Amino acid sequence: MSNKTYNIRTAGRANIPVLGLGTWQSTGQDCIDVVSQALQMGYEHIDTAQAYSNEKEVGQGIKQSGVARDTFFLTTKIFPDDMKFEPEKLKAAAKRSLDNLDTDYVDLLLLHWPDERVPLSETIPALCELQKQGLTRHIGVSNFNIANIIEAKKYADVPIVVNQVEFHPFIKQNSLQTFLNNHHILLEAYSPLARGDVFDNETIKEIADKHGATPAQVSLAWILSDKKRVAIPKTSNLDHLQGNLDALKLELSAEELEKIGSLARSDGRKIEHPDYSPEWDD
Repeated sequence: MSNKTYNIRTAGRANIPVLGLGTWQSTGQDCIDVVSQALQMGYEHIDTAQAYSNEKEVGQGIKQSGVARDTFFLTTKIFPDDMKFEPEKLKAAAKRSLDNLDTDYVDLLLLHWPDERVPLSETIPALCELQKQGLTRHIGVSNFNIANIIEAKKYADVPIVVNQVEFHPFIKQNSLQTFLNNHHILLEAYSPLARGDVFDNETIKEIADKHGATPAQVSLAWILSDKKRVAIPKTSNLDHLQGNLDALKLELSAEELEKIGSLARSDGRKIEHPDYSPEWDD
């Protein structure tokens, strides 16, 4: 891959570009166009999932971009419903994703949610086997709490490199972040703009005005100020693609980082989670 070293996070032998394009709720031609444009602009990380029902469109966007597959990092996720209770179901689901994306491999394959109905003792070894078979370069999880990850690690014989979770200035993830740091697992932030709430926060707006930046750039710069984090902001607006990339150039002071960090609260989650969500650590 041709990623610049300043644009990389490393965990478990995985080199992951720090800023990716999230594609949740991106559909149809809009999804195709935003993926294509992002890759042409220099994005080196695209994130999708089977549950988004847009893997085919993401694959078409990749093809439309003309960008070589080995020059960017591609992630998809498998939902518990697709796993059922059998490792073979997981493997079949992964192969469907590759077909939809029109690729021979993904760089990162995640279990989308923990679910007590789907034993990690079966799915984690199956996920590891997919890496050994070359269908994914790396494996990880999404929406796992500390207890879930401890259990998953018992059954993994390859590194779990990422836990993708909701993360933005208004959510407390301190315990999880500390645990992930100690185990060399990256925290990958989805919904890093808090579903748009960063645009209305006075503290973030004040800091943005001071830097001639946008609240979105401030939120992303705050997240990425910690070298153990990755962010995947979603946008279907082509004009916002460059703005998100420009967040990589924004440097916030220690005082500004502290002010933003103080915005977190116990009820700060913005995403409606399913009934089988784990008990969160903060």
